[in-house]
Amino acid sequence: VSTQSTWDIYQPGKKMTKGTTSQGERRKKNATFCRRCGKISYHKQRKRCSSCGYPEAHLRRYNWAKKAVRRRTTGTGRMRYLKDIPRKLKNGFKEFSQAKRVKQRGKGKAKPEVKESKQTITWINI
Repeated sequence: VSTQSTWDIYQPGKKMTKGTTSQGERRKKNATFCRRCGKISYHKQRKRCSSCGYPEAHLRRYNWAKKAVRRRTTGTGRMRYLKDIPRKLKNGFKEFSQAKRVKQRGKGKAKPEVKESKQTITWINI
């Protein structure tokens, strides 16, 4: 009867540790870049991203992960459409209208004119 365990027979010279020695065995890659989110989370065999859920139509999102929801919620990106909404709301969502002309008061610099009766300076555009 042999005193060696089955582990030692199949893999001689290898110790059962979780630390430095087992880290050298980690050369297999299961995940690659995701097309949608860009993280290395797309599982090659499962064909699904563990971060965003690609290729599903809706983004992967769970309410038990509050911080993850905050990282990719509205306002963290460019907001190409939503950033114009407050300005349009202020103007009443007007479309296809032309701005009214503003009349210019006068060209040139304003020069002071002294009136001797009231002894105050008034500014007149010339």
